[in-house]
Amino acid sequence: MKKIQKNNVVIYQAKSGEKEALELVRMFADTWMSLDAYDKEALDIRKPTKKKVALTGALLTESVAVLKTELMTKGEATDLFATERSRNALEGIVGNVMQAFGGADVYPSVESKAAHLLYFVVKNHPFVDGNKRTGAYSFVWFLSRAKVLDTKRLTPEALTALTLLIAESNPKDKDKLIKLVMMLISKK
Repeated sequence: MKKIQKNNVVIYQAKSGEKEALELVRMFADTWMSLDAYDKEALDIRKPTKKKVALTGALLTESVAVLKTELMTKGEATDLFATERSRNALEGIVGNVMQAFGGADVYPSVESKAAHLLYFVVKNHPFVDGNKRTGAYSFVWFLSRAKVLDTKRLTPEALTALTLLIAESNPKDKDKLIKLVMMLISKK
């Protein structure tokens, strides 16, 4: 940095390499804040979507069957993909995500439901094979049905990273991860 004094005002002028660094700092400013908030367990969930979205285990199971057929056709999955370990395992997860208590949804926003759906499918291993892929698919399928899927915020690479982060996470960090997912998909 070069220090310049002009009319009793001190101005710091960046050198060429520093200009590039400052531009990166500005471009990713939200990242620095989010990483700090994650460490402090103070992630900011913007405006959660409160609208009602119908989701049943049967609907999701039917959609996962389409995914399975598509992947098998491309040679990207075997017959074991999305085969439930126990009968109605996916329906049980959907039931947990959509449950209500005392007339109020346990997970009150679309983002909360979606984040829990991703987490539970990935971590509970309801399938013999394909839990991460099916969890990621279920997550974006639900967001799409709710008409809140924003592919500018949630890129395929970001979805891959989130899914792997959840898969490798310690279960004691569940609430932190749910908040991280919600922060990434909620509107500003």
